[in-house]
Amino acid sequence: MKRLLIVIALIPVAVLVFAFIKDSTVTGLNILNTGVSLSSNMTVQKDIVFDTNKDLKLDIYSNADWKDNTERPVIVFFYGGGWSWGDKAYFTFVADSFVKKGYVVVIPNYTLYPAAKYPTFVKDGAKAVAWVNDHVSDFGGDVNNLFVTGHSAGAYIAAMVAFNDQYLAAENKPTSIIKAVAGIAGPYNFTPKAQEYIDVFGEESFDDMKIQHHVNGNEPPALLIHSEGDTTVGLFNQKLMAEALIANGDTVETLVYGQDITHIKVLMKLHPWFADKVDVASDIDAFFKGINTQ
Repeated sequence: MKRLLIVIALIPVAVLVFAFIKDSTVTGLNILNTGVSLSSNMTVQKDIVFDTNKDLKLDIYSNADWKDNTERPVIVFFYGGGWSWGDKAYFTFVADSFVKKGYVVVIPNYTLYPAAKYPTFVKDGAKAVAWVNDHVSDFGGDVNNLFVTGHSAGAYIAAMVAFNDQYLAAENKPTSIIKAVAGIAGPYNFTPKAQEYIDVFGEESFDDMKIQHHVNGNEPPALLIHSEGDTTVGLFNQKLMAEALIANGDTVETLVYGQDITHIKVLMKLHPWFADKVDVASDIDAFFKGINTQ
């Protein structure tokens, strides 16, 4: 009961921090994840190295009974942050949501700008997916049911890894190891205008960075989620990505939430504490389960 009361108290504090305190993202996420950890019975294997050369690490979340010889579908989640901010430790709440739905969840780090520019973070993402394909069965995951998702810059990484076969090919893997991909508010096909993003990608990469240019008809099924209230990443990114996939005969579904759903709200609504009529994790779960019945 004491733990439950603490959790109940932490939820509004986290929301207030997100909404009103300047530079509050990390503080708000830490408060939220503390509450999630207190209320969850999931287990986590932390700081597993998937790239020894760069000391890149990932965390693996699963049910407390993950050693029961039951293979569970796997989700690799890439977080956003403009390719220059973020850490796997901030997204326990995302893992909790999908573990509750029966998945093993893997959240990797990737190299951030200014330590690296495009396409280094995409290469890191492909290396993480390849590692998961090779090793997740040791953690109760079903290698034949490997899904990839991400939010914002993380959705970009997830989609580029899934839709541009050169990155997994560099890891001696085909894109077919990915059963399906779900992108949440992804900037798949934008042209950088802000200097910070021009620096991340470089003007010489403005054509190559657009994922629509790499679609060839071998892409895994995709769910592209966006919202009308997203003023951070334009809805045209979803439209262009869907058009490119459809033109190449790929399976794609689009989902657009309303004006009240912002770029950050769509992330928060991955967790049941914030979900209501908009339940992002349930929409993704339904899509992934639907792929398995086809």
